[in-house]
Amino acid sequence: MSEESAVEIPGLRFLETLGYTELSATEVNAQRESFERVLLKDTLVDALMRINVILRETALSVHNELAGLSDNEAWFKRLRGQASKKVSGESTSKTIRLLDFDDPGQNTWEVTRQFYVKGGGKVIEADLVVFVNGIPLVVIEAKDLTVGLEKGIAQIRRYETHVDALFAPNAFNIVTTGAGLRYAATGASSQYWFDWPESTIPGPTFAKTQAMERGFTELLTPARLLDLIAHFIVFERDATGQKVVKKICRYQQLRAVNKMVERVIDGTHRKGLIWHTQGSGKSLTMVFAALKLKFHRGIDHPRLKNPNILVVTDRKDLDAQITGTFRACGLPNPKHARSSAELRALIDQKSPGRVITSTIFKFDGEDPRFESSSMRERQAAMAELAAPQSANWILLVDECHRTQEELLGAYLRATFPDAFFFGFTGTPVKKNDKDTYANFGAPGEGYLDKYGIDEAVRDGATVKVLYTARLPEWHLEDAELDAAFDRYFAAEDDETRRKLKERGVTRSDLARLPSRIAQIAADIWQHFRTHIQPDGYKAQIVTVDRRAVAKHKAALDAVIADWYMAEHGLSESAARLRATAHSAAIYSANANDAGEVLEDESVRGVLRFQLSEAQQKDAIQRFRDPESELYFLIVCDKLLTGFDAPVEQAMYLDKSLRDHNLLQAITRTNRRFRDKPYGLIVDYFGVSQNLQDALSAYRADDVKNALRPETGLHDDLRDAHRQVMAMIDPADRHDVRQAVRALGSLDRYYDFCQRARAFIALYGAIMPDPVVIPYAPDLKLVTDILHLGKMEWENEEPDLSFTHYSAKLRQMLEAHLEVTGIRELCTLRSLSDSAFWKDFDDDAEAPRDLETAAVRKTVELKKIIAEKLGENAERYASFSERLKELIASFQLGLFDDAAAKLDALETVARDLQAEDAAHQSSRLSEHAFGIWSILKATVADVSDEQKPSEGQTDAAAQATQYAEAYAEGTAHAQRLAALETLAEDIAALYQSDEHAPIRWQEKGSVRHELRKQVRHMLYRDDVPGWRELPEKIETFALKHFAKS
Repeated sequence: MSEESAVEIPGLRFLETLGYTELSATEVNAQRESFERVLLKDTLVDALMRINVILRETALSVHNELAGLSDNEAWFKRLRGQASKKVSGESTSKTIRLLDFDDPGQNTWEVTRQFYVKGGGKVIEADLVVFVNGIPLVVIEAKDLTVGLEKGIAQIRRYETHVDALFAPNAFNIVTTGAGLRYAATGASSQYWFDWPESTIPGPTFAKTQAMERGFTELLTPARLLDLIAHFIVFERDATGQKVVKKICRYQQLRAVNKMVERVIDGTHRKGLIWHTQGSGKSLTMVFAALKLKFHRGIDHPRLKNPNILVVTDRKDLDAQITGTFRACGLPNPKHARSSAELRALIDQKSPGRVITSTIFKFDGEDPRFESSSMRERQAAMAELAAPQSANWILLVDECHRTQEELLGAYLRATFPDAFFFGFTGTPVKKNDKDTYANFGAPGEGYLDKYGIDEAVRDGATVKVLYTARLPEWHLEDAELDAAFDRYFAAEDDETRRKLKERGVTRSDLARLPSRIAQIAADIWQHFRTHIQPDGYKAQIVTVDRRAVAKHKAALDAVIADWYMAEHGLSESAARLRATAHSAAIYSANANDAGEVLEDESVRGVLRFQLSEAQQKDAIQRFRDPESELYFLIVCDKLLTGFDAPVEQAMYLDKSLRDHNLLQAITRTNRRFRDKPYGLIVDYFGVSQNLQDALSAYRADDVKNALRPETGLHDDLRDAHRQVMAMIDPADRHDVRQAVRALGSLDRYYDFCQRARAFIALYGAIMPDPVVIPYAPDLKLVTDILHLGKMEWENEEPDLSFTHYSAKLRQMLEAHLEVTGIRELCTLRSLSDSAFWKDFDDDAEAPRDLETAAVRKTVELKKIIAEKLGENAERYASFSERLKELIASFQLGLFDDAAAKLDALETVARDLQAEDAAHQSSRLSEHAFGIWSILKATVADVSDEQKPSEGQTDAAAQATQYAEAYAEGTAHAQRLAALETLAEDIAALYQSDEHAPIRWQEKGSVRHELRKQVRHMLYRDDVPGWRELPEKIETFALKHFAKS
């Protein structure tokens, strides 16, 4: 079955069950002035008049404004009703609504297939496009199950590059194979396409293989699509304000927010506890919650009329982070309280609809009457503490389990006695933490919404976190401190040893020992260079305190400098300069920065590496930048919570952490980035030896996979190897071509590809661990089968760049390609390359070589024809059909041997070569000939039915038929000759500087005038299809007549 019949048409029919009406191509194009226009004019104008009760004149004016709007963020403001316009007959401007959020039935819901759009010299064909009120809001790419979602994602991304107009009003995009589905915001990179694995809309239950039906229901049900547009899409700016990233919610974010809104509406319980694991987008969930609670488009309820929203954190850095996220995502005018007095002033304002961010520490009961000896005065202060209309407040409390300490939580609740309290946490609540459940959870409920560690990894929202212990001889256990003291401080003088013993030796004393830190620094650099750096990732180093940070920084600088001198021959000064740029120490200074008794002479106090606040911000930004050579951040307390740097893969842990602090720290490494397979905790302190104890405060089910041993990858590699090698017959393992053919079917080949990629990914993730050595020969065989199988089974050119593989693998595989000759086998050539024709020349080749030649020629011709179709679709369409028929015949076994296949392919190649040279035998230039080929396709040739049939007995009738055929043939030849003149005229038009000036291709008005003139010429000469042909001719002209 084709993609059209297997996915596209079933998808369309399912959308009809959701309330969409199918539009034919004719109905769609009747409302478009050209293929460059994407709005359905009549539908949009009618909807504008209906929803806004405005005159057609005003609606047409709005349409024209929208037709010229190219910025997606600006479009979204319009879609959300955030733009107004002066309306005929009214004295003031009126908000113009493009969508009716209150009554979905007032909108027009339509879908069309095979929607053609032109832009940037390209014409694309979108499989399905969802229109609401004539606006294309969702583009859907249907792919066959054997092709896979990745190709559909790549295709959507190409469309976005070439055809801006279609994606200017776009909400999001979908790719589906029927059994699989992913969606993403406009412009999203491939790593941010997600599935929707769970049903959140009451209705039918979908099987796992019904991903399309479930996804369409969850994303495109009319009310849900309006909800997504209204509340669950944001545009987030980076720190510079220059780069904008559009983001759409994942299913757990929508689920949690809608539960919160339902709880506010219900009003029975005025609280709820949400656990969304670190790295899965908790801060963004809070943004979506604030957006929906504030704007609640489509919901009319008194509790949501205009609530005030307060976001509370317990750390300055988290406060700044969330405030920044709210502002970056365009939440209107959030106010950041910088002091207790300012917070109180903001709370006491009587205007509703405010959004405020603050730390919990500003709820400090600063009124001096709370310290009075008089209970009456304390009660009076208490009475004045409550905020005006506290029932109209909704609080979003981040890391809520940390806000209940001392009296801070009590002051907070006294300030808002009637408010709604929603507590958020990125880590599970401890099993003995009754206060958090009591303060934020409804009775007997536990979590209002939960998105745990395993779910986040399963969905690809985060990557798993592994751990490994290194240098166990330096691990520090309390029970062994005395023995360790004698061993590590044996070289110190008696007085120093006496003072230390009197004070009491701590693990921190041992952790700061220079010889220990020097060895750890050397190990970190060696591990980082071989395991982390090759794939472009970075790392944090976590130490016991500020003095240890400084010592680690000095030791690491020395190790790296020595390496530069030894490996690259740099001078000492140059090596030092390079080394110091690779790390930054992030810690705060205080008044106790005097050195200790055992302070290393090479480090004169922590101030040596102290950075100002501005310098720290700059270092953090450079660390986040994958292109920066700042590889390490060395910390003790900072950046272990709330810090988000997806490029970080490793954390070198030289500090005792447990419970919440451990969970928070390790998740710095779990953010998705490129092809990062996992985060890694490298333990130098011995934390992982007692992992169960370190996490004993939590329910085992909540944290069982928070940290997984790195050695588990070895078992995964063994299983993946067994699965992929089971598909290769041992007898075929010395003949890669036979192994490829022995797969037997396209389905079996795709199964092999899936297993092979899993095996290769694990191999690359584990390198350079020696455990991979026994698997190396099979890895090379598997990659060879993938490359040749791409040609044999998909008739596609294999990617020999290895860009999707770990960098640790690339050098080995590239060398293997050269040694085995696979690169030569997979290198494709063009018709003009003399080597292209060699496969057809040698009759003495062995049958195996002939089979390989036939495969290569098929792939080469497929690529060549695809390129020529892009140049002139009409001219080369017949070649594309001929090759498709040949490939189908090969697959059905209709050819006796490879030699016969080569003969058939050579015929296509020779005809293609002749077509390329055809203009040389005409009086036309190459480009005029290309236009003539487009025109020629509209003129019917003399058909077999018009020729006399063989064995005609009536001589007169036969003569008459010959005469008619001759006359028809003559007329046809004359017609083609006339089209040659017309082609020359059209080519001259586009070559003319008067009609097509410099950069004409970038000027819409000039292109419109050129199309108009071409249409006139076609109409004048009575060319069939004169209405549509100017679009095709312009596509050709954009490629061949563009002027810069």
